[in-house]
Amino acid sequence: MEKHPPIYTPENKETHLSLSETQKTAVRDITLGIEEVDEMVKELAVEDVIRTLENGHPLNKLITDQDGEISGYIACEDFIFHEAYIKYFGTTKSTGRSLLSEIPAFLEYAKSEGYTTLNFHGWNARLNRILERFGFSRLRTDSMAGMHVNFYEKKLVEEKSSEEVEKERIEAFEQKYITQINKEYQKTLGSFGDEIRPEKEQMINQIFETLRPRLESSGMEFNERQKIILKLKLARFFQKEESIDVNVLLDAIIETPKFINIDKGGLSRLLEIHIQKTMQKVAELRKERAEIGEGDFNPYEALFQTPSGDYYMARLLNMPHLEDESLNMGTSCVGTSDHYFKEIVNGNIEILSLRHVPKINPKTQKLEGDRPVITIEYDLKSKTIRQMKKYDDEYLMPDDSYYRDVLEALKQLRTTKTDTGELRDFKKINENELQNFAVEDYHILTENGEVHFKDFNPESDVFVLKMGRMDINSHTPKEDAVKIMYLVERITVLPEQIAYTADEITENTKAYVGQLEPGIFQKLPENLEHVYTSFPEKKIRRESVEIGGKTKEQLIAEMEAAHINISDYAKSMMENPDFVTGKNKEEATLIRLTVADLGFKTSATTDQIYERAQTLGLELCPPDTGPNYRLKYKDQPLNEWIRIGMKQIAGSDGDPYVFFLERDDGGLWLGNRWAIPDFEWDPGNRFVFRLRKSES
Repeated sequence: MEKHPPIYTPENKETHLSLSETQKTAVRDITLGIEEVDEMVKELAVEDVIRTLENGHPLNKLITDQDGEISGYIACEDFIFHEAYIKYFGTTKSTGRSLLSEIPAFLEYAKSEGYTTLNFHGWNARLNRILERFGFSRLRTDSMAGMHVNFYEKKLVEEKSSEEVEKERIEAFEQKYITQINKEYQKTLGSFGDEIRPEKEQMINQIFETLRPRLESSGMEFNERQKIILKLKLARFFQKEESIDVNVLLDAIIETPKFINIDKGGLSRLLEIHIQKTMQKVAELRKERAEIGEGDFNPYEALFQTPSGDYYMARLLNMPHLEDESLNMGTSCVGTSDHYFKEIVNGNIEILSLRHVPKINPKTQKLEGDRPVITIEYDLKSKTIRQMKKYDDEYLMPDDSYYRDVLEALKQLRTTKTDTGELRDFKKINENELQNFAVEDYHILTENGEVHFKDFNPESDVFVLKMGRMDINSHTPKEDAVKIMYLVERITVLPEQIAYTADEITENTKAYVGQLEPGIFQKLPENLEHVYTSFPEKKIRRESVEIGGKTKEQLIAEMEAAHINISDYAKSMMENPDFVTGKNKEEATLIRLTVADLGFKTSATTDQIYERAQTLGLELCPPDTGPNYRLKYKDQPLNEWIRIGMKQIAGSDGDPYVFFLERDDGGLWLGNRWAIPDFEWDPGNRFVFRLRKSES
């Protein structure tokens, strides 16, 4: 006589498990008692088993014995729409029932619930062999938790090609991994403590934003996974350290790009290995140069001599030049790989060398002493000096014997022209390269020494080496703010055109620096261009886009005609009935800002961000804003990410998403981002909201 009803029947349907403390204890005991699974895996999974059992999945079940006691469980999760991932399966040695006989019923039950595919990672060899008899096939071996585990699958209904399914599965697992790394990043930030966290987080974000465009243009893969892993590793690094050489870190990552593919390994070890490799390559270059002799050496392009006549500025033109620079400059990286030469060929940078003017040796009647003293990397795109290094990658110091010549050379460099006829009128020098020069706040270091900004004439020809920090806040006299804005951002305003609070805003206001107060966006004049929550780092962007008047089919056709990439999940969002477009065209004003701009010093959830935005006078964007904004915003910087503040729409897996806009090496993208209400976003994450129209 059957003592137990089958586990899986339409009559035995339970929509949502809610475990008592006694049941949770039983589940923990079963998990930790499974002999066939590695101890580390069980320890990592034990609490997640309970969370998964309570996630509401229709296939989740508790297995009971003859006395009604829990003797096992099945816990599932959906990563792909219509696919059930059997995340956990555990039993005691004696279940009091034949579970093998119930597997066919389980398969039919899953099919009746609309599932087309079942899959799992096989941690238990005995169970794997059993399920293979019921049609589960091993597809691949994955690396998880530092271990190798086989991935199994069974098709219940063939809906898609194996290539489509595999692509969706990989994307889903990738997104889950990224979410996990995001949580670890937030946890690491939390370890700093409330007092120093804002400072540490700002440092991490500044370094990341310095590295980001250069890694994007390096040719290496630098997508969402690599970005969040890099931020996590920076956060871990600054748990113990106070500073890092950004340029050396850049070279190290480009040399070993796989380092930011996984979250294992620390930056300290990467830098140590990089320096060792660089020194080894320099030694190899010296050996090669000694073996081949001097030979013919294509001369440098001499740009000018310094007024002292002791030094001249040369432009390095080819790989032998770069190699020679590395040989003479110790651990300089410019000639130890072809990375810098490729950047030169692609028109992204110039490598310049300030060198001793060679003298004629009266005995040999040959020019001698043509040696470099400082190597300069000039970014042609941003017109900035990225690097400026002495021998052994040391930084320039005020007491260097050639300090005055360096200043004169930099001043002269701004009057020379590149191959395209543009002046090398660089806007700034990377502050990291000037770390030996301490400049007081509100002071400017010029060729004549350090002066207070009030005593500096910005229209003079005096060369500026470095500026101290120049914040603007509610206590800054507006006459001073006028000059600071011009010095730092070249903004021209009058004192009466600056506002620090919402009450000060008038129709003539041209610049606002202050916190975003409730309803502030209804008070700002439409033509107001300069809005900062913190000057000069945090500027609020305002732009308009036409929405409505197009069907989803028209939007997709226009994006495809413009060669815009649309992710599969973004398309599935547009197929959802919740994606509606307005019948008539209208102009929407969009406000682009960060989570930090909204007033959150640390991370904030989706719901918190939406609530704050609406308090400030913004509103959620209509569903078709993402595609329409994507069609307009075609000059998006490489690898910039913008999320659309909108009501979430379910993708093909049933999870809530918002649209995002990105540009990577593959071009422009309309994609999607997971956005459950309690998902936490970093302070630097960018969102776009719609400006709410004034009721008047």
